[in-house]
Amino acid sequence: MDIQKKSTGAEPQQDPIIDAVVKAKNFMNKNGTAVIICCAAILVVVGGSLIYGNMKASSTKKAQEIFGIGIMDYSDEQFDRALSSFSDVANNFRHTPLAAMSAFMMGSIYLQQNDHNQAITWFETAVNSRGHSGFVKAQAYEGLAVAYEEKGDAAKAIRYLERVLKDRDAGHRHAAVRFRLALLNKNNPGAASAFCKELIADSTAVAYHQKAENLLAAIKAAN
Repeated sequence: MDIQKKSTGAEPQQDPIIDAVVKAKNFMNKNGTAVIICCAAILVVVGGSLIYGNMKASSTKKAQEIFGIGIMDYSDEQFDRALSSFSDVANNFRHTPLAAMSAFMMGSIYLQQNDHNQAITWFETAVNSRGHSGFVKAQAYEGLAVAYEEKGDAAKAIRYLERVLKDRDAGHRHAAVRFRLALLNKNNPGAASAFCKELIADSTAVAYHQKAENLLAAIKAAN
């Protein structure tokens, strides 16, 4: 699916698919990484004894120190230096949860830079990390969906978004994900309608009720 706007002589109309991609990317850039940073800060402050159990203290401390430097560089928008630190942790401390967090942070940075292939590589690393937490895995799935959406591969974006819906750790994102799935399934009216109806029936998704009703009405009118 081509999600790029085409130039015409008329006033451009807002494409809901493109709008959803932009909003999803903004969430990943602003909220996803911020939450990960908060979780990582807790790990760094509390220390590794309770989390890493029988792992060597020196290895844990080293990973925390490098990750902390990466977080500071990220906050200062020194992304090349941040990538170097996160890469060090992701590649050399794979047995720790910080490795998955570092891979996720790398994916997020590359996504901000529109380097979709690198973003996909590192989000996949976060998903497959032996030391991942469920929370990081859920965020990485959505990162993969955004990357593939921007590449124009709707099928893969849908596949990863469906995985987010199955992940209990991503419950707070399910309403937004269902609406994006409804938009991405615009060529599959049955699936799009089903997602809209799920949203309308969900009392926790009030913010999406009107949008879902409008989209459902448009689907019915077109078919």
